[in-house]
Amino acid sequence: MDSVRRNVRLDESLYKVGENGFPLVESDGSFMGLQSEKSCLPASYVEDRKSLDVRNKTWQLHGQAQKEYSDGLIFSKDYIYIDPDLSAELKNKVAVAAGKEGATILDHWYIGSPASHIVCENPSFQKYIGQANTLVTPLWVLKSVKEKCLQRLMHLSSDLVRQMAMVLESVQVDQTLQDGPPGIVCPAVLDSRNAHTYGIRKDTIEERQRNTELAKQGVRDRRSRRMQSCNLPLHPITPSGLLESLCWSVSEPPSSTRIYMEPLEMEDPSSVFYNARGVERDLEVAMEDFSRPLKESEKREVVFKGHFLTILFPIDRFGELGPSSRTFFSDCGFSCVQILDNIFNFYQENMSSNEVQVAIHTDSRHADRLRSVYSSKESLEQGYVQFRRIDFLGCRRCFEALRRIGGEHNSNCYELLLHA
Repeated sequence: MDSVRRNVRLDESLYKVGENGFPLVESDGSFMGLQSEKSCLPASYVEDRKSLDVRNKTWQLHGQAQKEYSDGLIFSKDYIYIDPDLSAELKNKVAVAAGKEGATILDHWYIGSPASHIVCENPSFQKYIGQANTLVTPLWVLKSVKEKCLQRLMHLSSDLVRQMAMVLESVQVDQTLQDGPPGIVCPAVLDSRNAHTYGIRKDTIEERQRNTELAKQGVRDRRSRRMQSCNLPLHPITPSGLLESLCWSVSEPPSSTRIYMEPLEMEDPSSVFYNARGVERDLEVAMEDFSRPLKESEKREVVFKGHFLTILFPIDRFGELGPSSRTFFSDCGFSCVQILDNIFNFYQENMSSNEVQVAIHTDSRHADRLRSVYSSKESLEQGYVQFRRIDFLGCRRCFEALRRIGGEHNSNCYELLLHA
């Protein structure tokens, strides 16, 4: 402004500017250069900056006072859970340091537990993303204790954290397919997810040749194992039903899965539906008491020993659309958590173009929303319809079981049963 007014380019060194574009402040609290004749800032801005500086100092003093506990302990009234995957020495070191600062160390963690901090390291933190508020590393705890001050934390909103969990899981799948043989997740799952959400993924000739050689080697290994043992059938007999005792909604992460308890596991079965006065309790509260979280051993237990698993997924609420099939492959069979992850990921994907072309003719409120998105200008510009399968499924989200279809006992095709 001064240069234009005087019609000459003035020397920039005459105008002192501090960090983030705000003027520098002298030791006495006055602004450098603001009252000089070379200042191009209006007087109202000077007064506003002075009042803002006073308020900032007041807030800083108030924040410091809030962090000063009466007993001088930085983890006073905090509950800390230490991930079991850490080494015993590191866990003991963190527990001792946090305990001296007033923290209560929890032995178990579950969704909704009172843990205010979860101490973990990569890659264990992925199982807590979206389920816990504050994830910290052992170094964060030890440094906070050493300096007697809580280190800086980056807080995220719960919806953003849930999205981050999906992104991290996708990155982990990509890394698995690149670094090792395809044995955990079928590549078709990832390709379908990328095609409808992130764009089509193009493989090079070298990558496809490498994947082909790895697949051939896996077939030879399984064939040699069958030839060595005559007792091992070519196709193992599969159970008629899978995961029949689970309580889970396919819209929630697999970590929220619970299992129905047997009467022997319950202290007082009559207390499930009636309280101490004999009055019938709320059904949702009763069912919460009638189930428990899955143990780690139950999550990792192999429940399907076959190498191929085909699942027929319901698409809509009333069954107007036929089920959509998806085949998965695992060289070591499928554990409970693997099957739940595959189901959860399927419904988090966007509907395919073929599904959308048929679904717009169905009769439901979800179909009305799909037709609106399908006919929007944004979908036309993006080249695909951004509408997740879980949104079209409606309230039909409660997991019931996986039921084997087909007359053969070694069939690997299962129908997913869901109810509202």
